[in-house]
Amino acid sequence: MTKSAIYIIISPRKTRRYRRPQKFQLLWVTIFLVLAISVSQAQVTNEYNIQINLIRQEPDPVEPGKDVEISFKIDNQGKELSNFIFEILPEYPLAILPGEPVQKEIGLLPTTQQGKQTVILKYKLRISQDAIDDTHDIKVRYKKDKSDSWATISNFTVKVQTQDAILAIDRFSTLPVIIAPGERAKLKVELKNYASSILKNIRLTLNLDKTGDETLPLNPLETSNERVIPYIEPKATLPIDFEILVSADALSKAYKLPLSLKYTDSSNKNYSKTNLVTIVVGDKPEIGVSLERTEIFIAESTGLVVVRVVNKGNPDIKFLNVKLNDADGFEVIGANEAYIGKLDSDDFSTAEFKIFVNGKNKIKLPIQITYKDANNKNYIENKDVELKLYSNNEAKRLGLKKDNNILFVVIVLIGFIGVGYYYIKKKKAKTRNFERNI
Repeated sequence: MTKSAIYIIISPRKTRRYRRPQKFQLLWVTIFLVLAISVSQAQVTNEYNIQINLIRQEPDPVEPGKDVEISFKIDNQGKELSNFIFEILPEYPLAILPGEPVQKEIGLLPTTQQGKQTVILKYKLRISQDAIDDTHDIKVRYKKDKSDSWATISNFTVKVQTQDAILAIDRFSTLPVIIAPGERAKLKVELKNYASSILKNIRLTLNLDKTGDETLPLNPLETSNERVIPYIEPKATLPIDFEILVSADALSKAYKLPLSLKYTDSSNKNYSKTNLVTIVVGDKPEIGVSLERTEIFIAESTGLVVVRVVNKGNPDIKFLNVKLNDADGFEVIGANEAYIGKLDSDDFSTAEFKIFVNGKNKIKLPIQITYKDANNKNYIENKDVELKLYSNNEAKRLGLKKDNNILFVVIVLIGFIGVGYYYIKKKKAKTRNFERNI
């Protein structure tokens, strides 16, 4: 009974010692199978080991809107292949040139392990005009040995970069268009990014100190004369406003205002340039026309009328011409125009015309004046000058017309002469009679 008990205790231990080697054998078998499969897959992969590289871009980088040639190098590090087909898959902003095949049949692709030469394939592409400055992805694919499946590779890039990043003042304006001395205005500037990349660190400055030898009568108002913009998107426009004040003593003329522009492109290249904008300072001229003097006070008479032209406004005027147009009630005798030329502010000049008046009571003389202001803007204005007429008695009463006593004086003189002649003749007759009687 004791032996039987001992057997039962020992027997299981022997059974466990017997089974342990079976587990180790199963583990080794599993490891062997995994390694066998891995080796098999490695052999299949190495059998067709195709290496494709983009080895050249010409030019590098390429500008938007230009053509670029890219070259691919194809290496076969596996076994020799036949019926090898290669295809490029360009996407926006890249496009294959017209007439350029996207798919190329190489045929036999030898292995480089046999010392054969590698295959170089070239493609010509066109970059879209509105392409942004960046590295743009391009895909290729290939298939071999009459396979229906393609292998696609998408880790190739083409670099696009504008040669000179252009940021320009596309347009500008002032509100109002013509700024009067002492008046405030708004200068509106529109920047445009003509580059295909973001431009940054933009500084736009009004140079208000001097332009040449001339001091500008312009001053910044409410804000400084500089604007700082962090960035501007490709092909985008950006409006910028400046408040300015024109000095009260500013002359009426066009002033050239320098604008300094600094910025940086995406490759950290710095740019600096100066643009000129024009600020027009001026005020609307104010012209007054009146009757200076006249020789005509009654109808049916001829004489001179003198017209006074006064420059009441701030700006000087030039090329001033005064014309008396035709109208009822009078006729112009001789020239109907008088050229004055330049007329300064707060000054006057005159123009005279000879006319025959056949109207009554009063007539209007239609005066047309033409001139240019300091900024060469043309003006045409029509003014009516009133010429009042009187009757003979009114003209005499007002001292505008003196009586004509010459005829009366002549008659009186003739009378005196006649009386004197009569007395002298009578006295001579008496003298003769007295002598005859003696």
